[in-house]
Amino acid sequence: MSKSKSTREEKEHQQLMRLAMSARDFRHALSAATFLTEECDWIKSYSNAERRKLHCYETTMVVAYGRPFVQSRGQVAPPFNWNMVPELELEPDERRLHEQLLTYRNKLHAHSDSDFTNMGLEIWRTPLPDGEFHDFLAVRGGESLNFEENEVDQIHRMLWKIQHHVDAALQAHPASRDGLPVIAIG
Repeated sequence: MSKSKSTREEKEHQQLMRLAMSARDFRHALSAATFLTEECDWIKSYSNAERRKLHCYETTMVVAYGRPFVQSRGQVAPPFNWNMVPELELEPDERRLHEQLLTYRNKLHAHSDSDFTNMGLEIWRTPLPDGEFHDFLAVRGGESLNFEENEVDQIHRMLWKIQHHVDAALQAHPASRDGLPVIAIG
């Protein structure tokens, strides 16, 4: 086998692996968006614990969505880009949501930028029987959702669209399937 063929096959395999990892990550983001749309009553008042649960769904949605666009440490393949899915065209609102998801990933959900977070400190002062006080430094905030209901609905629709096109690109990718396990279904 010539070096150029080996290099081409290696590059195709890396692209196939990036598409596969991206398909998995978009699927996780879609599942989290689904859980959020199914379980969040946007009018209801929730306890802090319930809000944290919903915030966990939002965090998973945002972080999983952003994973394909960041270089992984394993260097399996370069980050995902839209050229890998030529049939997919994002609408202007979807491009805006894409940018917002990546911003929230980088500044709020995967990292904690102090100028972007919605948390703070407060002192909970409790009187003691001897007339003294006990001060407890408490962290407040961080439980609220950062996306509105209509944005989560738009993200959900966008993720369905992306997932469909990424799956199609994965199936059509020219990389060799030699060596992959074959699982009989049905």
